[in-house]
Amino acid sequence: MPTEETYTWNRLFELWELEQMFAKRQVIALKVDGKPVCLGKLDGEYFALHDTCPHAGASLGKGWCDEAGHVVCPIHRIKFDMRTGKNTTGEGYRVPTYPLMVKDDTLYIGFSNKKWWKFWE
Repeated sequence: MPTEETYTWNRLFELWELEQMFAKRQVIALKVDGKPVCLGKLDGEYFALHDTCPHAGASLGKGWCDEAGHVVCPIHRIKFDMRTGKNTTGEGYRVPTYPLMVKDDTLYIGFSNKKWWKFWE
């Protein structure tokens, strides 16, 4: 029987900091625990996905968000749904997403503790 996935939670920002950071942009690029992360805001909610476009390696956080909530890669304009990481322009790509939680007015991101070589569990 599969076990419930556990996460290591990393502090990102206090909510007031996020409001200032997202005053003019809808996506930003950052490194968290050595991992490239694209943090996005859509309709007042935050989302996190892997920051590297699988097509050409561009930083998605240096792109923008369209009116449908898709992160647009700054190089070839490939789009990803920031909620699911699924490619929405038909190329068949996908980027991993990360869970977020707010605790004590601070946003945290979760990285899975599951080992990549134990994919059968």
